[in-house]
Amino acid sequence: MKKYPLVFFFIFSMGIFSSCKKEGTGGMATIAAFPKHHETPVKGATVYVKFGAKEFPGKNFSDYDLAVKGATSEEHIHIENLKWGDYYLYAVGYDSTIFKEVRGGLAIKIKRSEREEEMDAQIHVTEEN
Repeated sequence: MKKYPLVFFFIFSMGIFSSCKKEGTGGMATIAAFPKHHETPVKGATVYVKFGAKEFPGKNFSDYDLAVKGATSEEHIHIENLKWGDYYLYAVGYDSTIFKEVRGGLAIKIKRSEREEEMDAQIHVTEEN
């Protein structure tokens, strides 16, 4: 008879922990992404976000979970309402000083302790040959 409360507690605990998903939208963290080409800000870039990624997921934009377009007057892009976890940011923009598209990315981790804060992310981009 004592086994049943223990089994119920185990099943209840598994349900609670499995519903606490990390990565994705629905949280309170914000990343302020700053795409830069040789220290020159790239205004109006788009940042593609892959949830749960620690490495470059590739250049196929359909493989990403979120795309955030920056304003042409701003040097950064706010990626809002994120949960804690791992993300890969891939920025694509246009450098008007060299008249070329520039791209680059980086992996970033939002820690549980940072899940209600704004973090800065410098994304170094470069032109492709």
